Amino acid sequence: MKRLFILILFTFFLWGCKTETGDRELKVITVSIEPFRFFTETVAGDIYSINVIVPPGASPATYEPPPAVIRGINNSDLMIINGYLGFEMAWMDRIRGLNEELKVLRLAESQELIAADSHRHGDITHYTGVDPHFWLSPQRALIMAGEIKDFLVANDPENTETYNTNYLRLVSIIKEADDYLKTLFSDAGNKAFMIYHPSLTYLAFDYGLDQIPVETEGKEPSPSELKKLIDEGKEKNIRAIFVQREFDRKNADIIGKEIGAETVVIDPLGRDWLQSVKDIAENISGKQNN
Repeated sequence: MKRLFILILFTFFLWGCKTETGDRELKVITVSIEPFRFFTETVAGDIYSINVIVPPGASPATYEPPPAVIRGINNSDLMIINGYLGFEMAWMDRIRGLNEELKVLRLAESQELIAADSHRHGDITHYTGVDPHFWLSPQRALIMAGEIKDFLVANDPENTETYNTNYLRLVSIIKEADDYLKTLFSDAGNKAFMIYHPSLTYLAFDYGLDQIPVETEGKEPSPSELKKLIDEGKEKNIRAIFVQREFDRKNADIIGKEIGAETVVIDPLGRDWLQSVKDIAENISGKQNN
C-alpha cells in the first residue's frame, strides 16, 4: 500500500511538471547565474521562460540546486552557462544526464580569457586556470550578447526577426554602459581600488583600472600580507574596499579601518546587470561618495 502511495505521488509530481510547462506554452532556457538572465531575457523576449540555477545571494562555487531548479533543467530546451564557474564544472555531467537533448552555449568560449590561479572555497574549486568574471565588463558583454542572439537564431530560426530586433536593443543598453564607464573613469583621479575577491579583473583590464585583491588563490591574507595591503592602500589612497555580498567582510573592515576606507558591498551576481555595473563603476570612481 505504501509503495502504491509513493508511486501515485511520483506520477502526480511528473504530471504537474509537464502541465506547468504545457500551460505556459513556453520553451525554457536555463542559465547558470542571474546576470545571464538579463542578457538572455532581453534577446529572447517572451518566447522563452528563463530558469536560473544559482539564485541571488548564493555562491556559484558551492551551490547545490533544489528539486524545483532540477525540474527546470529537465524541462529546458537550451542552456547558457559561463563554462568556468565552480558549480558548472562540478555539476555539468549530471545536468547533461538529466536532459541528453539539451543544447548548451558556453559563453567563455567566445571570450579572450585572462589567466588566473585556481582558488578554493572550502573544498570546492571556484574556477581553474582562468578568471570567469567576464560578464562584468560591458566590452565583454557585447560579445556575450552576439553569442546569445546567434544561439537563439540557430535553435529557433522562425523567430529570427524578433531576436535580431531585441539584440539591437540589448547592444544599445550595453554601449550606453560602456560610454558611461569610459566617461566616468576618464574623469577619475584615482583608478586604484581594493577588493576582497578579485571579481573585477576584466572591468579593470578593459578600462585601465588597478585592482588590488585582498585574497590570494582563495586564501585569506596572512598578518604580513595584511600589513602589505594596508601599506599599499595608504600609498594609493584607497577610499573603498569592495566585498561581494556572498563573502565575509572581516578583513576588508580591518584594512578599511587602518587606511580610512569604506567597505562597500557589491553584487556582481545581481539580476539587473546594468545597475550592478553602474553601481560598481560609480563606487570605484568615487562618484557615489560625492
